[in-house]
Amino acid sequence: MTALSYKNPIPTVDIIIELTGGKILLIRRKNPPWGWALPGGYVDYGESLEEAAIREAREETSLAVTLIRQLKTYSRPDRDPRGHTVSTVFIAQGQGIPRAGDDAENIGVFDRFTLPSPLAFDHAQILDDYFSQIDVRTPMSDSFKETDGKIHCSHEFLKRLIPPDIHIGIILGTGLGGIADLLENPSSLSYEEIPFFPRSTVESHPGKLIWGKLAGKNVVVLQGRFHLYEGYTPKEIGFPIRVFASLGIQTLIIANAAGGLNPKFRPGDILLITDQINFTGENPLIGSHQESWGPRFPDMSRVYHPELKALAEKTAQEKRILLHHGVYVGVKGPCLETPAETGFLISMGAHAVGMSTIMESIVAVQAGIDILGFSVITNVNRPDHPEAISLASVIHTAQGAGSKLAALIEGVVARLP
Repeated sequence: MTALSYKNPIPTVDIIIELTGGKILLIRRKNPPWGWALPGGYVDYGESLEEAAIREAREETSLAVTLIRQLKTYSRPDRDPRGHTVSTVFIAQGQGIPRAGDDAENIGVFDRFTLPSPLAFDHAQILDDYFSQIDVRTPMSDSFKETDGKIHCSHEFLKRLIPPDIHIGIILGTGLGGIADLLENPSSLSYEEIPFFPRSTVESHPGKLIWGKLAGKNVVVLQGRFHLYEGYTPKEIGFPIRVFASLGIQTLIIANAAGGLNPKFRPGDILLITDQINFTGENPLIGSHQESWGPRFPDMSRVYHPELKALAEKTAQEKRILLHHGVYVGVKGPCLETPAETGFLISMGAHAVGMSTIMESIVAVQAGIDILGFSVITNVNRPDHPEAISLASVIHTAQGAGSKLAALIEGVVARLP
């Protein structure tokens, strides 16, 4: 029997795995090991290229891999000594930290901007094209798949570390990280260690995920959050909330630092958020949709849960903490409001203004999470008597009120079932 000539095109599989910290793990020139020749020189390997890519990743690395995008690329025959003309490159996301064995003969861990170009394919160019696609030209049908893949990757990473029975999440804003000091047996990770988590870039936002016991309940805390003015998209800001939902969080307590719009407020007061106004011009639900995230058009008539607000009121009375009630309006920032803008926000019915919370609460509502919100009033905006305000004074005031807020949150958590 005469051996068949394996003519082109013969598919090969390259895998580019996106890691945390901007690193890339590249599995180069991996061929499925066995196959049957078909007419025209094609090869049937008995498995799909997707299956081959997952198998290669499993065999060659210690990472759990989620395929995100399949790219069909064409080599230059003059640069490919094997004469292959077609290869499929998979962009993937890896969960975990590469071990020494993950840097062997056919694979390697590289910085994204110093990738080698083995044989015919310029992997650096492939990555540049890919990132430009997801930044600018990602089709709507694919973008939710990428987001969902990243959520899954973060979920798989965290579920191995945090207790499975955590149902309470807490988000702390500017200068409000003190609640973490009350946790029993705390453990923590920096956001940089969590696959695909955003990074905190603002002073007074430590950028840590912490878990432990508060008032006898298991809780997970985001010590630091993300803002539109940092350049994050609404979906990126909502990403941690979707990860929380995937981990089983059912109650979310959100705290922020805000400017007071009621002249009766004083710096250091605490506002129980009864409702909100989205004045950012943004929405995290715009774009492609995944049914598993929740309804496409979530009802926003009851953003902040009545029973949770009642628990906060009881706790405040018990601990003799003055608790105002009012509407929070979210703006994009980062500049603070002019007197005219302040007057306009007051006319809208707002009692406090800040640059966070709105994106997170919208995503939480869609995910079916019950929300309780607090604002620490760091300054009072009076359009008829404007006063200059600095970030340093905002942080100082927020930190000064941190113990009251921590006692309030701890009391609410203690009352949760």
